[in-house]
Amino acid sequence: MVPSISQLLSTSPSSIEYLQQWADRISKTFENHLLVDTDLPVCIFQVPETLTTENPDSYLPQRIGLGPIHHFQTQLYSKQEQRKLTIAKTVLKPYRITSDFTKIIVEILKQLVPEVRYCYDLYFDINDDNLAWVFAIDGLFLLDILSKVSEGDSLESFEDVVMLENQIPLVVLSELRTALEEHLSGDCNNSFVSNLLVKICETRSPLKFSRRISRLDLDINCRVHLLDCMYHLIVNHNVASKNQFLRPNFMDDIDLEDVENAVQMAGELCPGANAFLQPLLLILKLPWDKIISWIKKMLGENPAVLEIDIPSASELSRIGKIEFCMTPGGIRDVEFDDETLTFYLPILGLKSDSEVILRNLVAYEGLMFEKGNISNLDFTEYVDLMCGIIDSVKDVRILRERNIIEGDLDDEEIVKLFNGISKSSMKQDEMSGLRKTVAKVNKHYGNVPRVKAYHFIKKHFLAWWKVIAIMFTLLNLTLLVLQGACQVYECNGHSGFGIVRLLFGVGM
Repeated sequence: MVPSISQLLSTSPSSIEYLQQWADRISKTFENHLLVDTDLPVCIFQVPETLTTENPDSYLPQRIGLGPIHHFQTQLYSKQEQRKLTIAKTVLKPYRITSDFTKIIVEILKQLVPEVRYCYDLYFDINDDNLAWVFAIDGLFLLDILSKVSEGDSLESFEDVVMLENQIPLVVLSELRTALEEHLSGDCNNSFVSNLLVKICETRSPLKFSRRISRLDLDINCRVHLLDCMYHLIVNHNVASKNQFLRPNFMDDIDLEDVENAVQMAGELCPGANAFLQPLLLILKLPWDKIISWIKKMLGENPAVLEIDIPSASELSRIGKIEFCMTPGGIRDVEFDDETLTFYLPILGLKSDSEVILRNLVAYEGLMFEKGNISNLDFTEYVDLMCGIIDSVKDVRILRERNIIEGDLDDEEIVKLFNGISKSSMKQDEMSGLRKTVAKVNKHYGNVPRVKAYHFIKKHFLAWWKVIAIMFTLLNLTLLVLQGACQVYECNGHSGFGIVRLLFGVGM
């Protein structure tokens, strides 16, 4: 909690020092905003703690820290700094840059620093000289990695490169490449970085493109970093030119109004039942979702993952008689033909780094959506859909057989991947095409006779069954207490009735 001004001025010197630090930081940040005239949006964020806690390895770099957020992390810096310098030297060798590195590279990048600062959703207490050096070393290192990956090399560190917090603005890479080329020949191939990024996105994207992607599909002047390039290529790829329900937990199945009605009816039929059933209502009204989540946290388990409300692929196939078919398009081509009962989904190629890419794309879209930089949650909704229809190995096998899922990950790993991603809590005002498609699928599935019968039974009898189940549970606990008391007091015959009278207040 941020202390108030009165608290800061009336307490310890450390608070006064905090206030001065805040004033220095805010003045520097605001001066930078006033001086910079840029079209670059805020596009590099710290991932919310809710996500990093859920799966830290997917959001926090494990081997390489790039840019000001992670460059100076102790555990990464000590292991990678010498490697970065060695690779940077190797990259510079063809350009015959030695002692004049500061003048040719660092000084040029320093001119970009005020503009680049604007890309980050946080303030760095690092002067422009130091930031220029960070971007110079990390930029050369990143260009080397991207070149190797584009040529087919498999690098474990590539997972770190696509993490949101590890992004380096493309304007840095472009300016860096321009400086190198102009020093060598006085000319610059502006298409180099574009071609490199397109090749990376095409080979590493989890969603397959139906045609060859070229740099004409990616206007590098409108893109801000590698993850942004991949995001826009995926979302905008298609062959044609907010109310979602959550899959509930056990306690969410209970309609408290139905239970209250059931208790009232029971009280009218058997007046003595009210004394027993009323406490049940109090129990049911407890915040069980928070209680269960807390218990699981204490036991080291992850809270239940929320997903989009749609049956699994195996249920849709077996019960709904829905056929799955791959579409050569993208996520905007997801469609359900209710006449032929065909569900069209894009091809998803899953590799060892796919989970990291998917999670960071979802995080990026969500944060950009919150900032108002994008207006739709297309990618997030697609991932929610896949999380919803993949519950078990049976679901994965169905999608593999229809060539919707490809790649090196085995079925169990894919199930774990999609069962581990929480449904997004963000909503957009307008009903998207994908959400309309899900509604069509659910409408068809809900009209299947056996499903309609199940929903009818669930709606009308579930409250009673919950009451009965809890009654038997409490009765069983009571009998166990009674049995324990009798064992302690060695009660039998009339003394046993005394214990009963003591426990239940029954006059005999």
